[in-house]
Amino acid sequence: MERNTRSAPGGFSRAVTLLCLLTMMTSGCLGHLYEIPRSEMERLVRTPAQERGREVYAIQQFSTTSDPEPAIAWEPPPGSPPPGYLVTHQGHWVPSFYVDTYGLPYYEPPVYQRPPPTSTELPSGSVHGASPVPQGSSGGSKGSGGGSSGGGSLGNLQGIDKLLVLVVVVGVVVGVSLAATEGARYEGSVAVHPHHPVHLVDLRGKHRIVPLDELVPGDLQNLSEAMMSGEEGAGMWLNGSAPLNRKGFSYQFGVGNDSLALPGGQSHREAGFRFALGYYPGKTFGLLADTRLQFDSDAFSAFYNVRLGLEAQWYPIHLWRLHLGPFVGGGRAWSATEGGALPSTAASRPYVTFGGLAEFDLTTRLGLTFRWTQDWLPNSRPELNGFVHSWSLGLAVY
Repeated sequence: MERNTRSAPGGFSRAVTLLCLLTMMTSGCLGHLYEIPRSEMERLVRTPAQERGREVYAIQQFSTTSDPEPAIAWEPPPGSPPPGYLVTHQGHWVPSFYVDTYGLPYYEPPVYQRPPPTSTELPSGSVHGASPVPQGSSGGSKGSGGGSSGGGSLGNLQGIDKLLVLVVVVGVVVGVSLAATEGARYEGSVAVHPHHPVHLVDLRGKHRIVPLDELVPGDLQNLSEAMMSGEEGAGMWLNGSAPLNRKGFSYQFGVGNDSLALPGGQSHREAGFRFALGYYPGKTFGLLADTRLQFDSDAFSAFYNVRLGLEAQWYPIHLWRLHLGPFVGGGRAWSATEGGALPSTAASRPYVTFGGLAEFDLTTRLGLTFRWTQDWLPNSRPELNGFVHSWSLGLAVY
């Protein structure tokens, strides 16, 4: 029969828990450039020119110092717009479909500043309601711990706990960085003016700008990158992000309430941390290397619990943005305790784990996950073999 012991140190775990929760709420600096995948570029050049701007699949990029040179700002055209177009508050002509459907653009270009005349020739408005966009210009180029079994020494356990603190901090920083870039970036459909400038970068790094409605198949030869800026042309509308797509590599991290199962049959509940790295060959099934860390120490006592293993995840149920499914895995656990209300123990044992997953998709590549876990750890005394349970809340970046 298990019994719970709760008189144990709490300083390290509480501090790291607070750090995790605070850091998970931070975000990165995402920019106004959106990459267009090659498959989407191939679709666009086959689409009628005046229809190309309605729906463009694009992926938001992280701001860097190697962003391409911006396109020439559009001058608001004079006169009334042609049929099917409206005038924005900045004076640009845009298809009325965009405004009627999406309202104001998510991005807008800076207010046009007319340059001082350098000759008697003034920029003329094109049929697209914009000053000419250059067909070519030179510009910038494109831009995971294990523990060892303790020996019953309080000093040794305290040293291991400090090392595990560092592992947790590094794991959270890596996770937040990925969530702020890969997870939080917008990926989905955008709408732009049919004549919106497109930045093309070839395999040699040469940069040129071609209007969207003037793209031809030849522009895709030797193409390395294609990008659009939401702050150019007449602006950009975000039509809605694509559904959660797990396919590819995944990094997961979380914090919750875990159980330390001791060799003598006792268990102790304390904050626990989880990190996993793996691959999803499809959108619903993945295999991951998984680690769970539980530790704490003070001047009088210390303990740690480290699990390393493999895990299979499956999400067969999809309800709107909520995804449900099971997981199963196993591996090896190392634990040690010394001082306080906990007995002096040290053990290394295999474990089997299974449970349920609930994931709410936040973006196309980021999910908020809740896990309920049941672990089985064998004991030297068969009558003490049993299960311990835990739960955690975290993020999954795909």
